[in-house]
Amino acid sequence: MSFFDRGIIELNDNGAWSWFMDERVIVHNGRLLVGSIRSTEKMYHNGTPEPGQGNCELAVHDLATGETHVVVLHEQLEQDDHNGPALQVRPDGRVLAVYTQHSQERKVYWRVSESPDLREWGPIRELITPGVDHPPFGGDNVTYSNLFLLSVENNRLYNFFRSLGHQQNYMVSEDNGDTWTYGGMFLQGYSGYAPYFKYATDGVGTIHFIGTEDHPRNFDNSVYHGFVRNGQIHQSDGTVFGPLSRTRDKSGDIWDLTTVFRGGPDDVAWVTDLHLDSEQHPVCLFSVQKDGRGLPKGQGGSDHRYHYARWDGSGWIQHEIAYGGTRLYPDEDDYTGLAALDPQSLDSVYVSTDAHPTSGEPLVSKTDGRRHHELFRGVTA
Repeated sequence: MSFFDRGIIELNDNGAWSWFMDERVIVHNGRLLVGSIRSTEKMYHNGTPEPGQGNCELAVHDLATGETHVVVLHEQLEQDDHNGPALQVRPDGRVLAVYTQHSQERKVYWRVSESPDLREWGPIRELITPGVDHPPFGGDNVTYSNLFLLSVENNRLYNFFRSLGHQQNYMVSEDNGDTWTYGGMFLQGYSGYAPYFKYATDGVGTIHFIGTEDHPRNFDNSVYHGFVRNGQIHQSDGTVFGPLSRTRDKSGDIWDLTTVFRGGPDDVAWVTDLHLDSEQHPVCLFSVQKDGRGLPKGQGGSDHRYHYARWDGSGWIQHEIAYGGTRLYPDEDDYTGLAALDPQSLDSVYVSTDAHPTSGEPLVSKTDGRRHHELFRGVTA
């Protein structure tokens, strides 16, 4: 059955996002909220900006009436998919949106909704994070936002993001996101460069994470897991790894956490999705590049696979589930069409690929003779 037979709803006519901030999409009071960044091709072609270029936006879709409106959270923030907002419903029912530029500065921005229909929002507020000013894409500049509320900590809010030392750090709020303070440095990656993380929470007292040593263009990544609870970082089996740092010093190194998948030159991993099952055990997806051994940047990325892993209470069970096809574009060999878990049914997986997911056969259109990405849904165990 084609899912397109059910009809397509356009939430925003122009929106992009990266998969390293969460939650990017939530449902609240009968409304679907989807954050994104507006792009304009014209700017790339001739350097002339258009109104709306780089807007940080939120599409609000009423599930009952079918009406959609788009809120501009920040005009012309920056044209970059890393800058989409992370969303969190506060205990008072209002929605918090947190966002940044892509490693251009040390500012984290946030706004809070002020009307039930989410059309009105409070002022833009900001936190200047620790460190020193640095040229773009390095140093202590910030990117990504990952919001979590822990009810057993008196509804303390956490935002895990990249900042000081180009590492994962976190900030905290004790007043529902009205104000924020820097919390400390999280886990460090290989040679001081940035590890990549996905997070998931039970909303009570635990934040799970999976991560890699580095960007896959720089390192033959593995995948590691742990969780934060009561101010301590734990291995997958609950063994205490050490305290969550409350200073600018790292909490530890990501590779000292529990190994989910051991990477290598023929198996370069990158984390994609993470959720918790009904027993609060983590379930995750990650991509693996198979053909980059010894090749310079731009010459690999022709064979990706998607892997599925589940913690069963005593160990990690992981297996390859689908062919991920080829890279999205030449500059980044490890960028795939991505895969996603169904949060309501974690055995169901959606993948985007330009190869048949079970055979690897290229998906070539009879219309134009070119290879195209398609969406597939599968069920695994």
